[in-house]
Amino acid sequence: MSSTFYIVHHEFKVGKSEKWWETAYAAMSPGGGWDDAVAANKEKGFYNHSANAVTKTGPVYCFWEVKEGISAEEFQDFIDGPSGPGFGQDALMNICKTIDTALMNGQTPYPPVFS
Repeated sequence: MSSTFYIVHHEFKVGKSEKWWETAYAAMSPGGGWDDAVAANKEKGFYNHSANAVTKTGPVYCFWEVKEGISAEEFQDFIDGPSGPGFGQDALMNICKTIDTALMNGQTPYPPVFS
């Protein structure tokens, strides 16, 4: 059994970045629900290892791990949906690319959380 790793390229839709950052900062603040959301997503088979913003207006690159048995289409639906990184705001265009770990002799970008 093995997970699938993705790099996701997020581009903000025009005029949407400021509200998105406000929502993200509120979620990550104490009592904002971030830990609960991370746990719920992990239970569904999705885990974000890192988010890497280039600038406040984007792009943002994230490394995600997806539990075995979840298709690329299901992952895209999650990323684009209300539980994904867009906070249900329709603020992001999300391009998901599978990382071919075979090219790296089986090395993953992060230690797997799903075994």
